[in-house]
Amino acid sequence: MNIVKKLVRKCCRSFSSVVFPSSVKVLFLKIAGVDIGKNVALNDGITLACNVGYEQNLSIEDRVAIGPNTIFVITSDPNHSNLCKIKDISSLIKIGKIKVKHDSWIGAGCIILPDVTIGEFSIVGAGSVVTKDVPPFTIVAGAPSKVLRTISQKDMGELK
Repeated sequence: MNIVKKLVRKCCRSFSSVVFPSSVKVLFLKIAGVDIGKNVALNDGITLACNVGYEQNLSIEDRVAIGPNTIFVITSDPNHSNLCKIKDISSLIKIGKIKVKHDSWIGAGCIILPDVTIGEFSIVGAGSVVTKDVPPFTIVAGAPSKVLRTISQKDMGELK
């Protein structure tokens, strides 16, 4: 990836975390390479924790609401630290994808780790650390997040 493209992606990611209307944040993240659907609501302080060039590993589908100060960890490594010299450090380096399915809601201050899918119509409680997939129609919370309950057809009745 050339230096100009990297700079544009990095700038767009930074701009998206600054106070702007949600639609402008969505635009900046799309320019940075994130796959974002329609009617997505992004609050202040959304952070993509990843090396430049991995933004496309985040996919957010339609009608998703994401609370303030949410962190999406797509890549994690020791960067330029001498920790890179540790034998077998590569097993700790993580590069993954995050998928947020349609009509889900992520509360404020959540951390979503790599290789996680948040199922459709799911709710992630504020302050949660999501380390594994969230099934569809499920409410999770905690650090690490745990299933609190499922969302029943009766709960969904008013959506028809």
